[in-house]
Amino acid sequence: RLAKLLKDPKGLNWTLRFVDRVIRPRDRKIAAKELNFLAKDLPKSLSKLDRFTIKLGGAFAKPFSFIVIPIAKTRLRQLVGHLIADARPRKLKRHIKRSRSKGISLNLNLLGEAVLGEREANYRFDETFKLLRRKDVDYVSIKLSAVASQISMWGFEASVERLVEKLTPLYLFAAQSEQKKFINLDMEEYRDLGLTMLVFKKLLSKPELQKLEAGIVLQAYLPDSYAALQELTEFAQLRTANGGVGIKVRIVKGANLAMEQVDADWHGWQLATYPTKAETDANYKRLIDYALNQGRISSLRIGVAGHNLFDLAFAHELAKHRNINSNIEFEMLQGMAQHLSAQVKKDVGGLLLYTPVVRPSEFQVAVAYLTRRLEENGSPDNFMSGVFDIDNDRNVFDRERLRFELSLRLMNDIASTPNRKQNRLDEKHSIQETFTNAPDTDPSLPNNRDWIRQAVAGATALVGKLKTHEAYVIEENLDTKGVDKLVKTAINASTDWASDRELRKQLLLTSATELAKRRGVLLQLMMAEAGKTVAEADAELSEAIDFANYYAHSISEITRTEELDAVVFEPHRVVVVTPPWNFPVAIAAGGVLAALAAGSSVIIKPAPQVANCVLAMV
Repeated sequence: RLAKLLKDPKGLNWTLRFVDRVIRPRDRKIAAKELNFLAKDLPKSLSKLDRFTIKLGGAFAKPFSFIVIPIAKTRLRQLVGHLIADARPRKLKRHIKRSRSKGISLNLNLLGEAVLGEREANYRFDETFKLLRRKDVDYVSIKLSAVASQISMWGFEASVERLVEKLTPLYLFAAQSEQKKFINLDMEEYRDLGLTMLVFKKLLSKPELQKLEAGIVLQAYLPDSYAALQELTEFAQLRTANGGVGIKVRIVKGANLAMEQVDADWHGWQLATYPTKAETDANYKRLIDYALNQGRISSLRIGVAGHNLFDLAFAHELAKHRNINSNIEFEMLQGMAQHLSAQVKKDVGGLLLYTPVVRPSEFQVAVAYLTRRLEENGSPDNFMSGVFDIDNDRNVFDRERLRFELSLRLMNDIASTPNRKQNRLDEKHSIQETFTNAPDTDPSLPNNRDWIRQAVAGATALVGKLKTHEAYVIEENLDTKGVDKLVKTAINASTDWASDRELRKQLLLTSATELAKRRGVLLQLMMAEAGKTVAEADAELSEAIDFANYYAHSISEITRTEELDAVVFEPHRVVVVTPPWNFPVAIAAGGVLAALAAGSSVIIKPAPQVANCVLAMV
């Protein structure tokens, strides 16, 4: 029924809106308003009963939201219940027992997105610990972002130590348990890759965890994953050589492309993932090809996770061809294409299902997971969109066959170096020909973290040593005559300044590059004098650089009067800028640069608390 709905031209969009706007809101009145709207334009693929029920519910949703909305949420849980297991103890016990009776193993993941506060983080950690303590549970997945709040890449080393400390009791329990327990360290965002790998290696390097096999996930849509797999392989081989046990690497395609695109656009960074689905598919096979090697597989267990039958067959046949009969595990998602998962289990001899679990009372935390699964099923770029037709529709089969063959051809040609190469330690700056936002500093990159450490050390050294009006004195303690003289000087300079638009543009563009070159110095001053954090100061500096470039490229528009008869643009001769202390560079720069772009002379009076920041910017 869900597959039929998603094949409808309106189905995916309608379903996503229903999940996001009716199920997610905690306020029933908001959910009722959205249900009333969605009920007016229903996908034709819905059954007559569902169409009647939704229209009826939509009509009565607003006055009877306390009745209609709980029914709507229950109906959705019924529709997608096969994708998610009920976390309530008795319900989960029955689900596990039923799966094991079919010879299926489960990897349980307590659903939820990145937490904001420690109370929620501790709750999620404790609930995962409860899962692992159950006698009928032997395998759980957990994300760093689910068990610790406010993880900061700016304080990378501190974050690593904090996370290792948080997770150690969980891993110690698994290591000391009489029953075999397995913990899989999951990840979602690109920024989590380096952090998760280091936390994973630090945990498993503890002497008391040498005999614990544990796992980590790699996402094939990241070019970085190939080098990451090599690094993990070396770690596993060294670990076994020193008397420990191997590790497991779960290889997935990656399911957070939309989030990565938003993150890249928001900060002005390169997209971390491969630009095409074909390259992702090629890297997925390359990772499997690398791992399924007689010299590596003794220390490395591989989880081949996915639903693409061509990919699963590739891994299965490759393992047989290389006489690898163990340390390879095939994994699929709970409730997805169950007719195929049964056949895959029959062919490969076993199956591990990644099984999200959530309590009905907390079902809204499942919305993001459901959204990803719905998009996978509805997007024609994904294998899952044709999963119910591939055995009887030759066109669908040929489409997937051609995609598979293309990815095979690309295996040895795709990039294996990171897309993001920003390096604040070694940057070249040039004049912007067209306006683009200045990229923020990416703290997930090692070179940038070195730069950040230097900046913090410099700021720490400056604390308590800055003296206002010492290093950047322009004018101080002016009396009335001094102020008059300063204003007169500015007025005299304004005529020439206002007369040359091109000169103003070039000088503002140059000021943008100079601000970019001095990012580190200004960062130190803002931390030392204004008490800014690194993240706050860095974003503010990007804004200041943007002001310089934007106003430079806007000069022709600011002063254009061709379309207005008998109008002459005449800027104020002098503009006085008096910025506040709390944004010592961005607001000050914005005021100064806007006035300069218009053709005015500028006098700036900095807030006394941040005079060094402002004067350094000037």
